[in-house]
Amino acid sequence: MVRAVQQIFIVFVLILLLAALPKIVSVDSIEGGLEWNFGSLPEIYGDFITEISHGSLGSYQLGRQTRPIAEDIGDNFLTSLQIVLTGVISAVFISLIFGVFISRLRPTKIFGMILNILAAIPDFIIIVMSMILAVKVYKVTGIRVISLRPDGGALNTWFPTMLVAIAPTLYLFKLVSVKYYQTSSEDYIKTAVAKGMGFSYINFQHIYKNLEPFIKAELVKVISLAIGNLFIIEYIMNVSGITKFVFQSHEVQPIAIGLFAMLLISFIVYVSIRLLFYLFKRGFIYE
Repeated sequence: MVRAVQQIFIVFVLILLLAALPKIVSVDSIEGGLEWNFGSLPEIYGDFITEISHGSLGSYQLGRQTRPIAEDIGDNFLTSLQIVLTGVISAVFISLIFGVFISRLRPTKIFGMILNILAAIPDFIIIVMSMILAVKVYKVTGIRVISLRPDGGALNTWFPTMLVAIAPTLYLFKLVSVKYYQTSSEDYIKTAVAKGMGFSYINFQHIYKNLEPFIKAELVKVISLAIGNLFIIEYIMNVSGITKFVFQSHEVQPIAIGLFAMLLISFIVYVSIRLLFYLFKRGFIYE
């Protein structure tokens, strides 16, 4: 319990420190170096805690308007949560299907080769190339698959969701594939094959049970990849998500609220994936 409180306190301090960087860092116009004003940190922390204790999340600038964060954060939070949750679930699903359950099929090998090629390309380049391809598709066919308007509806969410899922899928598929072939060479798998057990039964009851701990251990990194890409995608595609409070403001309050909301999204996604693993194991895996 004490350790958990310490970790929460450290996270709180670090997030507010990140949010306060625009206020405590300045450029010396004479010497051209950076000046750090750490003396303003106690006031920044105090103002944030005071604002929250009064039951207010503060306000932020939207163009020339000053709007309360509490009025806008709900829809933005749900948009970002939907994108990240769907993207990570898709990454886990695709990695397990192609990396374990149908890994012996020829189309899976071709799919794996494509993913290996994409893994060598930086995420930002993939995102930009995907947007250019979407524009080309619209020019050639007239079919709109992407929208850069905040009120674009499904067009403004499904394409970002697909882009968010790319990096976690590339990472997780490679991990699952390597662990699958390592596990397949174990003696108990060879014994199961020698006894005439079907590959589907072996994949479910033996290989998956040994892969699951590795996937759970990498969930934090998978979610961090999705969150990192979300910052890029929401900014360049003008998605009304939670990163709006981070990018469109220089004040501590909205940046801190945005970062805390990102942390909450990561936690919700992590718990949701762990719950799906639990339900899948209870329904399909024999203990």
